[in-house]
Amino acid sequence: MNTPNDEQFFAALPRSKDAEPRSEFVEALEAKLVQRARAKTNRPKRIGIKLATWTVSAATVAAAVWMMGVTPELFTQSRFESQAQLVPRSFLSTEIKEGELSQAAIRTLEKLYEKYPPFREAEKSVYVTKAPREVYNIDFRTFSNKERTEVSLYARVKLDAKSGALLGFDAEKIPGQEKIEGAPSKERTEQQAKAFMESFLGKNMEQYRFEQLDTQEGADAVSHDAVRLQRYVNDVQVEGDSYVIGMNDVGQIGYINSGDTTGINLDIGQFQGIDELPSPKKAESGLAEVMQLTYQRVGKKDVDYVLRYEENFSGYLDAQTGREVKTTLWGGESFSDSIAVKSAGKKAMAASAKEAAAAMEFFGQKVEGYPFTGSNVPAYMMGDNEREYVAKKGQRIMQLTTVDSRATAFKISYPELREGDTTLTVAELQERAILFLEPYLDTRVKSVRMQEQIYVMGRQVELNFVREVNGVLVRDQYYKVTLDGQTGEIIGARLTFPHEQETFPDASKVISAEDAAQVYLQHKPLSPRYLFPLENNRIQEQPVLVYSAEILKSNGDVDAITGEWLPYE
Repeated sequence: MNTPNDEQFFAALPRSKDAEPRSEFVEALEAKLVQRARAKTNRPKRIGIKLATWTVSAATVAAAVWMMGVTPELFTQSRFESQAQLVPRSFLSTEIKEGELSQAAIRTLEKLYEKYPPFREAEKSVYVTKAPREVYNIDFRTFSNKERTEVSLYARVKLDAKSGALLGFDAEKIPGQEKIEGAPSKERTEQQAKAFMESFLGKNMEQYRFEQLDTQEGADAVSHDAVRLQRYVNDVQVEGDSYVIGMNDVGQIGYINSGDTTGINLDIGQFQGIDELPSPKKAESGLAEVMQLTYQRVGKKDVDYVLRYEENFSGYLDAQTGREVKTTLWGGESFSDSIAVKSAGKKAMAASAKEAAAAMEFFGQKVEGYPFTGSNVPAYMMGDNEREYVAKKGQRIMQLTTVDSRATAFKISYPELREGDTTLTVAELQERAILFLEPYLDTRVKSVRMQEQIYVMGRQVELNFVREVNGVLVRDQYYKVTLDGQTGEIIGARLTFPHEQETFPDASKVISAEDAAQVYLQHKPLSPRYLFPLENNRIQEQPVLVYSAEILKSNGDVDAITGEWLPYE
């Protein structure tokens, strides 16, 4: 794929409804991205990565419970009262018939057929996803031989189910397109994009402005084979409502990618007037409530921690109330109260495939009949001194990860985990996760806090915990436990461990969150935006006027002792 920068790459990346990369690739990619980001910023800042969690692991909680010397009866009465929320993390689609499409979607398809007549007679596969908004993903295929092995036409379209709004287009293979000679210019690309989008937006096209795409760092020239259309109402940017439109190799429209809330509500009459915009003082006061005190490790090799205030929220504060507004663009993290743990400090080592099997048993997994070998994940995708071992038996796959030969993660995957819904309560799942973790936590770990956004895919439930010291989170010491939400089986875990020597400054000497917020605002003032909020995992159609802290552009932290502003490098 010939794209000059990251934004265009991800915009052009096909969004196939049935794309399922191997789970080990997703884990390795996530680890590598976190590793590189931390190295770049020279501090263990949390990294938000918008990846789907495909099939992850599985094993029996009974074996783990037996090994820990407790009985299943302990699970019948949970000691936790959790306020956590289950958050669907599923990008799976349900196939429907073409005749089940909404009338609004059919009208949009008719406009598409006018531009691409072969689409009308092509074979169509229609899939619908329900959250965070209902959309149709439609595949168009034409086979050129009886064996159905050669495809002469292949394209994908994404439509909003309610309004029919065009949300995505990928012209992978369209026969007979005339080649436009010459290198694309800014003017020509904008003209083509405008002509194409006006067919679908009509007069609403007036709400969008052409903006230059971010160029790759260090690039000598700006590429003009893609443009962005960003929506504005009352001269205020509408967050998440935009299009990136790119050309293909013959100079025609090749792909269209939209923001998470594009086309949700095009009625500008429902947007609060900018003359009603209140002073940012209310929103500024709300910023103090989302400034979170954390311990952060200094440098890659050092073990001395420092205290920092970091913003921990969506990045948007209601202009009227100052309260945080949730969004699909970014999610702040909320955590439970402190959870005391009885850490035992057990560890397993594995420097070979044979030892990997023993390490899996150490985690309570039954490995009889599973032949372990080294995985085929490339070394550059792994972390420092990290290795992975894999075993397969039928459709059941076991994986073990080691760092410096110490077992740090495992998972087992099989197709049934994608099906069904969770039946256990959050408190029950939390109970099981803590009981599983305690034997393997370093003895210096006295308490943890659980992230209250609990990610779910099918029957798989992912719980995340962070170590706590002096009542303050230690961001780079975290623990993930994945469970079967129906049976309570522990089906995966990822552990981190403290360094041999570590020091933590006194948390009682920090400045207040209010003072930290004022330092933050001196360097990153708030600016108005319109936003479609996220409530109960659904994008709301009523826009909200907010003040944005623009946290997506990597701002910085505030030294919790001195009050110094520490911009990200």
